[in-house]
Amino acid sequence: MSTLILGPGEKVVREDEPVWYHSGYSKYGYSMAGKLVLTNKRFAFVHKTVSSSGGMFGFFKKTSVETMGIKINIPLDKVIGAATETRERKKGTLNDPPSLFSKELYNVLIVSLDAPEGVENPIFEVGDPSGWATAIQRKIGGEKV
Repeated sequence: MSTLILGPGEKVVREDEPVWYHSGYSKYGYSMAGKLVLTNKRFAFVHKTVSSSGGMFGFFKKTSVETMGIKINIPLDKVIGAATETRERKKGTLNDPPSLFSKELYNVLIVSLDAPEGVENPIFEVGDPSGWATAIQRKIGGEKV
């Protein structure tokens, strides 16, 4: 279920959670977790965080996911395109440079947006980057997804 309030005639085409935003959008220079949503009218990233409370001696903790806000909310006509890229990082990190003995490959989704600040290219780590890129390309091309 989406955490966005959908407008009249708006339908969710694709959503994925958890998603890692790495960088590429000028307003947010830090990594964050959340949910990626593509509707028939817009592209959005909702920042979420996990918090724990209560408990005694590490037991009986209550864990909850909180929505922190919609960080990217762009009309679909402002989405220019999407592509995937394979990158290398230090194993077990979000995007630290690889070391000689600790490295792993991972795939990212890069979405090009015509934002008020100019062309932005936010980078997301999603479960199926190529599926996302295809869905975005088809949707901005006018196809039914």
